[in-house]
Amino acid sequence: MSHTTLLTTLLLPLCGLAAADELMPPPYVCQRAAQEITIDGKGDEPAWQHARPLSPLRDIEGPAVQDGTTIRMLWDDRYLYILADMPEENLWATQREHDSIIFHDPDFEVFIDPLCEGNHYIELETNQLNTVWELLVARTYRHANPVILHDWDMPGLKHAVHLRGTLNNAGDTDSGWSVEMAIPWRSITSHGALPRADEPPQPGTAMRFNFSRVNWQVQKDAASPTGYAKCKDAQGNTLPESNHVWAPTGVVNIHQPEHWGRVVFSAQPAGVWESAEPDPEDDARLALYAYAERQEEHRRQHGAYDTALIPPHGMRVMADARFFSVSTLCARTGRELRLDSNGAFTAQRVAQPQPEIYLWVHGGNRTHDAAFWNKRFADYAAAGVDTVIIGDTVEQVQALTPCARKAGLRVIAWVWAVNRPQDKDFLKAHPECYAVSRDGKSCAVEKERPFVGYYQFFCPNNPTVREHLCKVVDRFAAIPGVSAIQLDYMRLPDVVLPRGLWEKYGLTMDHELAPYDFCYCATCRRLFREQYGRDVQEDAEHDAEWREFRLQSVADLASALCERARSHGRSAACAVFPTPQTAARMVRQDWSRFPLDLALPMDYFSFYNEPATWVNDMADAAVKETQSRFPIAPGLHLPDYTPESLQRALDDLRARGIQGISLFSDEEFTPALQQALKEWRK
Repeated sequence: MSHTTLLTTLLLPLCGLAAADELMPPPYVCQRAAQEITIDGKGDEPAWQHARPLSPLRDIEGPAVQDGTTIRMLWDDRYLYILADMPEENLWATQREHDSIIFHDPDFEVFIDPLCEGNHYIELETNQLNTVWELLVARTYRHANPVILHDWDMPGLKHAVHLRGTLNNAGDTDSGWSVEMAIPWRSITSHGALPRADEPPQPGTAMRFNFSRVNWQVQKDAASPTGYAKCKDAQGNTLPESNHVWAPTGVVNIHQPEHWGRVVFSAQPAGVWESAEPDPEDDARLALYAYAERQEEHRRQHGAYDTALIPPHGMRVMADARFFSVSTLCARTGRELRLDSNGAFTAQRVAQPQPEIYLWVHGGNRTHDAAFWNKRFADYAAAGVDTVIIGDTVEQVQALTPCARKAGLRVIAWVWAVNRPQDKDFLKAHPECYAVSRDGKSCAVEKERPFVGYYQFFCPNNPTVREHLCKVVDRFAAIPGVSAIQLDYMRLPDVVLPRGLWEKYGLTMDHELAPYDFCYCATCRRLFREQYGRDVQEDAEHDAEWREFRLQSVADLASALCERARSHGRSAACAVFPTPQTAARMVRQDWSRFPLDLALPMDYFSFYNEPATWVNDMADAAVKETQSRFPIAPGLHLPDYTPESLQRALDDLRARGIQGISLFSDEEFTPALQQALKEWRK
């Protein structure tokens, strides 16, 4: 080709790249306001109390910060509603003129990319005086000739600020401020050159958003009209502002919309649990923008694009000195993503979507070094695995995560929850925190434990247990590169074993047996009496309220741990029994009540003396029983499969529209099974 070079490394679909998890766009589900919202800055309507908060703000470059800002969103047919509450000891503001440069003051900023294409978006800023600045970016700053419309306005915009303290008074200590907005859809869905119309989004559609809180270090200054002055360094230069954002961009520049968070608009009213799922195209999309940025840097330095710049594996590029186009296939959605030098981003379905493939990895073998794990994770990625669920100590998961990320794999931390035999010091200090059976046996005592010695189950209602497990989640969630926490053993001991295990333990468990029926500890009995006004019935197996009490106790603990994971910006997953109804009967685990972002049902058909097709029935039942409120990745027990039968199982689940499939575990993921997955992926 005379003026255009075609470069390609398209051997396999781009499945996942090692982008820093701190920079992966956060997800959010925006639900509907069930009643009218009064814009007064207070956000005291019940709908706001039910609305789920966004994940915490981070530094714009990625690190976690102690900010305390809480942001919520709602919508109806007329408006998009935003509420932000910000702690602040010093309330001050100077900008009073509409469309003045608001970020010279502490401010709150909203960015909206309605079309999710990264080149036309809205910016809205407000300060503690309730002064606003509206902008329309028609061509973003990264291009040679950006187009910024500073005189663009939002007719019908409602906004209010509520101050918890005194503005511009350094003589007292303030506690914070809140911003409440109602943005008419006519300024979002039909902005720019299109005729304005009041058209709300369709449920299920998404937009890209970011939120920013700009703040300044100040000191008291009696000569200042506000009572404060911005702090300066030794050379007299004003110290830079802090930029805390919902979706970090990696640099002190929020005008990189490809990093902004994805907001899906739901038809459900606020308060109904729905998972906020990460965009499966984020890895591939960000890889395109990373390549484009390298080209833009070359143009800035040399005045032309680099026709010899080799794209990463999985991309195709057409380039000459004045124009380039880069594309890749996202296997998870079956869409070809394309980005060009004009900033035009498009996506077109060209193939059938493939489910996310998860692999449980036992990371506890200390004899293996980083080189071993680099090779092992590279093999898993080449076979078609997208995400590894790594288990062991915090230190070992921390050591293995960089190896997995280097191979382009996402990482979930595998955390044992209610059953924790590794907590030997806790056992010594708190034997009263462990589950007790109907016949008075305690999991704190080795000879009294059911089935196996490592069944050291906690009481799910004990407040000391909840505090302890929240700290466990904190430690795993703080590991850099971990994107989610997967809870395991989020249940009580097996009151009914799978049929295939009865002979192993010499039991007939067609009804509940007292030695395997937990938790009858003093804490649970007391709480049950307080709630129901009576003690447990003598025929405990048929006491429906006692059964409900324990199901909800496990669910309440799961909710607390899931929210703890999300407070760190991590998703919450759980390994569960095949369906909520099955799990409720067998291990007091009605996981339809858990506020999960991902469920991994362990559909090990051989444990239940069932045929392989039973997995499909369980997957269908689980989707129905959870009403599709969160994605499900059925777990396959690899020793039950040959290479051929594994491919058939993957085909069956994919045909059902299952979004993910999990494999247990790496120790049984033989080269033959890896090759079978690789061929199936192709």
